[in-house]
Amino acid sequence: MPRNPDHRGATKEEFERFQRERPIMLRKIATLMQCWRFCGRKDCRRAKASVGPDGGQCSGKFMQGLSDEMRAIFREAIRLRLEGVEGREAWYEAERRIARHKTQLEAIPLRGGR
Repeated sequence: MPRNPDHRGATKEEFERFQRERPIMLRKIATLMQCWRFCGRKDCRRAKASVGPDGGQCSGKFMQGLSDEMRAIFREAIRLRLEGVEGREAWYEAERRIARHKTQLEAIPLRGGR
């Protein structure tokens, strides 16, 4: 079946299946991360799971509640997990990398004498 260039190489059927499965996947991920703790939906908090229509609301509130540094650590840990690093080690390595990056940024002299 020919690929559809508008959907990054996916066929129309593959793209439509992904669109149907995406909300389910987001809810599962949001539940695993316990994003329901930050969600504004009472039914999510009551169920202690993401039960909203797409999971994006719970995970969005979760990410908004994090500091910039924690979001960076979270993203780096996910990147490391995708590379095959085990859970806790991925988190610890992400913390080390972000701390090293933060130190490097702080060492850059500011213009204007500040």
